[in-house]
Amino acid sequence: MNSSAVQGRFNLSTSWPCGTFPAWPLFFLFLFFAFPSGAFAEVDYKDELADKAVALKLHEKRQWQVLLHYRPTLPGGYKSLVDDPAFFNSPSGKDDPLEEMRATIRSFFRTDTDGDLHPQCRFIARYKWLDEELEIDSSKLPGPDCKGFREFSRNLDPRSAVLIFPVSHMNSPASMFGHTLLRIDSGKESSLFSFAVNYTAVTGETNGILFAAKGLFGFYKGYFGVLPYYEKIKEYSNLENRDMWEYRLEFSREEVERLLLHLWELKDVYTYYYFFDENCSYNLLLVLEAARPGTDIIKLLPPWVIPMDTVKAIKKAGFDSGSALYRPAKATRIRHIETTLGAGPRLLALDMAFGRKDPGQLSQERLSREEKARVLDLASEYLQYRYSREMLSKEEYTASFLKVLGARSAQGLIPEYKVDAPVPPEEGHGPAKIAFGGGVKEGASFLSLKLRPANHALMDPDPGYLPGAAIIFMEGEARYNFTERKLTLERLTFVDINSVAPRDDFFKPVSWRVSADVFREEMRKREHRTVARLSGGPGLSYSASGGLLVYGFIGPEAKFGSGLDDGYALGGSVRAGAIRPLTGWWKAQVELMAASFGPGDSHDIASIEFNQTFSVKRDEAVTLNVRKEKFDGFYSTEGVLSWNMYF
Repeated sequence: MNSSAVQGRFNLSTSWPCGTFPAWPLFFLFLFFAFPSGAFAEVDYKDELADKAVALKLHEKRQWQVLLHYRPTLPGGYKSLVDDPAFFNSPSGKDDPLEEMRATIRSFFRTDTDGDLHPQCRFIARYKWLDEELEIDSSKLPGPDCKGFREFSRNLDPRSAVLIFPVSHMNSPASMFGHTLLRIDSGKESSLFSFAVNYTAVTGETNGILFAAKGLFGFYKGYFGVLPYYEKIKEYSNLENRDMWEYRLEFSREEVERLLLHLWELKDVYTYYYFFDENCSYNLLLVLEAARPGTDIIKLLPPWVIPMDTVKAIKKAGFDSGSALYRPAKATRIRHIETTLGAGPRLLALDMAFGRKDPGQLSQERLSREEKARVLDLASEYLQYRYSREMLSKEEYTASFLKVLGARSAQGLIPEYKVDAPVPPEEGHGPAKIAFGGGVKEGASFLSLKLRPANHALMDPDPGYLPGAAIIFMEGEARYNFTERKLTLERLTFVDINSVAPRDDFFKPVSWRVSADVFREEMRKREHRTVARLSGGPGLSYSASGGLLVYGFIGPEAKFGSGLDDGYALGGSVRAGAIRPLTGWWKAQVELMAASFGPGDSHDIASIEFNQTFSVKRDEAVTLNVRKEKFDGFYSTEGVLSWNMYF
C-alpha cells in the first residue's frame, strides 16, 4: 500500500464546491447526532456524584456504616457483618466502605437491568440516603419501576414497631435462651394481622444438641424473613408453649419506614449465624439501628449476646415505651384453669377432651354452675391445643369442640380468667456471674472464684426466668487451698443444660439434661486427677403446691483423662432431687446421685448435696452448698459459702 492511499484514507478534509473545507467540525457534528446528548454528561455526572460523596466523606458517616452493617476492626478500619457477596456492589465492599460507596453510586446508572433488580430498587435504602445527601438529579439516571418494593410496603403498611420476646423453650436447646423478633403494625385494629420480622438460621437440623454445637462455630446461614404475626403466635404460643412479651418501640412512622427500606435490602441475603454473638437478637438490633442510626445500640451489648440482652439494650437506648404486654401461651392458660379446679373436675375435662365422656352428661355431676363452666372451658382449651399440635384430625376436633361449646353455652357467663404476669424477663438477674466464696473440705480451707458469661443455673434466683430451665456456658471455678498453698482450676463447664419440665394430667413432657466439663476428681483423701466428662439423659419431673419441683434423671456418662485406667471410664448415673422456693428470697434444693463405671476405670460414686440460695438484690445473692460424697468407700464432705454478683 502506498503512502498516498494511506493519506487519502485518514484525510480529515473534504472538497466542497467553494473549495477545501476542514472536516473536524463535521466530525463533532456527527458525534452530536450519533450519540444522545446525555451520554457524556452521564459519565461526568456519575464521577461528579462519586467525587462529591468522597469530598463529603459520606463513607465515614454513621448512616452508611449502619446500612452496610460495618463494625470497627481491631487492626483499624471496618468490616461488614454481612457475608453474602450479593449485598455489595464492589468485590471489596465487605471491608472497604469507600470503594463500596463509589461502586454503589456507579451502579445507580446501570442500564443492563430494570425493575426490582436494578440497584436503585435493590438497594433502595442506600439510594434514598445518598439522594438526600448528594441531591441527586434523578432525570440524569435511569428510572426503574420498583414494583416489588411498592407491593411489599403496601402490604405491611408500616405505622409502628413492637419487639417480641418469646421466652425459653424447655425442650429445645437452640431456644433455651429465648428468642426475639419484630412486629410491624399497620392501621388494622388487630395486631394478629400485622407482619413479623424474624431472623433465623437455616439448618434442616432436627437434633437440637447438634444444632447448638454447630451454631457455636457459624456453620449455618441466617436469613431475615417476613410472615404474618398470627403464624408466629401459633408457632411459639400454641406449638412450643412459650409465653411472649411485647415491647412497643417509640419509633415514628418515618423511622419505621426507614427500617422497612433497610429490611428490603436484606431480603434473600445471608449472614453466618453464631449462637452466642451474631444470632437472632444481634442481627435484629442491626435492623433497629437503621431506623434510628444516631444510636449505636450494639455498644450497649456484652461480647456475647443472648435474646434478653436485646430487651435490655432497647431499654437502655430509650427505644421502648417503658411497658411490656404479657401474652401467655395456650399451655399457660390451660394450667391456670387447672388451678381453679380440683382433681375430680380436672379429670372430667380431660375425659371430655378425649371423647371418653359426653359433655351433655355434665349436668349429672354434683358441681356448681361455675365449676361446670370451668370444666367445659378447660376441655375446650385443651381440644384447641391438641388440634394445633395436629394430635386430632379436623373432623375429630370439630365434632368434639361443638359438643363442648354447646354444653358450655348453657352455663352462662363466669368471671374472666386472669393469668397473672410473671416478673418480666428484663427484670431478672444478669446472665453473667462472678462469685467469691470460701469453704472447707475435710478440714482444709480454701477460697473460691467462679466466673460465668451466661446464663442461668437451677439454683439462681427465679424471677424473670422460667423455673426448671437452666443453661450454663463456659463457667470456670478456681480455688486457692490454704493447707496446700496451691491455686488450682477446680472445674471448667463448657455447657450444662437442664430442662426440668413438670408433667401433669394434660401435659407429658420429657425432662432432660446434658453436660460437658473438665474437673478435678478426688479419688481418696488429698488424691486428685483431672478428667473430662460427658453426661446426660432423659428424666421425669412433677410439680406440687408451693412451687415444688421433684425430678429424676438417668443416663450414660463418659470420662477421659490420663489419671484413669486405660485413659477412660464408661458408665451411667441416676440423679433425683427436689427444688422449692421457700420464700420470695429463699430457695432450697436437695439432690442425690449414684454412678457406676465399668469399662475402663472401674469405680462407684454416690453423693448427696444440699444447696440454698438467698436473694439479696436483683443482681446479688448468697449461696450455701454442702456436699457429701463416697468414692469407692472413701468419704469426703465439703461446704462452700459464696457471694454471687450478676451482670
